Amino acid sequence: MPRLLLVEDHPALAEATADFIQSAGLEVRIATSGRQALQTVAAFRPDIILVDLRLPDMSGIELAGALRATAGAKNALIALHSAISEVDLRTLKNQSNVGINSFISKPITEEKLKTLLAELQG
Repeated sequence: MPRLLLVEDHPALAEATADFIQSAGLEVRIATSGRQALQTVAAFRPDIILVDLRLPDMSGIELAGALRATAGAKNALIALHSAISEVDLRTLKNQSNVGINSFISKPITEEKLKTLLAELQG
């Protein structure tokens, strides 16, 4: 069963998203800040990390860079997740060189989750 770490600082959205992802057969943990995500990856060792762009303690891009330097996340698929437009996400993708694999607009849908799982399988 693939493991996904959801990094989302809005509790209600985090719970609803986690429930949706679990119903698709993934094991999910939630972190509500960058610091908590960095603490969680070592023990959880997720296959996918879904990171909100705007977190209370750092940006999702900063977190992605920090995660890439962490043993528990070195090989994980990292997807930046945001409510900003698809065009803005593409711009971020072009500017980012910290090892973000995917950029996904909110809300997560079944199709977007399938795409992430397909990327994971390579």
